[in-house]
Amino acid sequence: MGIRSRVAVGVVAGVVLGVTGSAAAGAAPVRFPVDVVVHTEIGGGPNDFEGNIPGCETGTVLDVDPRATFTPWGGVFKGDKEFTCDSGSGGFTVQLIARFGEPGSTGTWTLVDAWGDFEGVKASGELTGTYTASGIDDRYTGSAR
Repeated sequence: MGIRSRVAVGVVAGVVLGVTGSAAAGAAPVRFPVDVVVHTEIGGGPNDFEGNIPGCETGTVLDVDPRATFTPWGGVFKGDKEFTCDSGSGGFTVQLIARFGEPGSTGTWTLVDAWGDFEGVKASGELTGTYTASGIDDRYTGSAR
């Protein structure tokens, strides 16, 4: 069963965790909140993530074609990040554009590819990053449908 049908019931119940149901034929896709944290370690990967995506609460993230430009105030990161779910249900790729510097990072992300249970899902949102002892915790928030 795809992510769209599982999420329809979750939104109504106020819980977006592993539920099942089906949307009416021709109904508009149901939006649901996205809240994922990627624990990025400097100089390596894959990195771990955790979040509220039904069927994909945990997994790993790899940088795909990352490009960082450094400036006097910090820099800009542009690139794709490939998320693979620990559950084996599929995964997705997001395109990220973020500014980074002394206080952390901020940016935007857009889902550009998905497979498995997530095929056909659309999503986008914002990113905020907080430095940690070993790297940065990037928090992706937004919505999917």
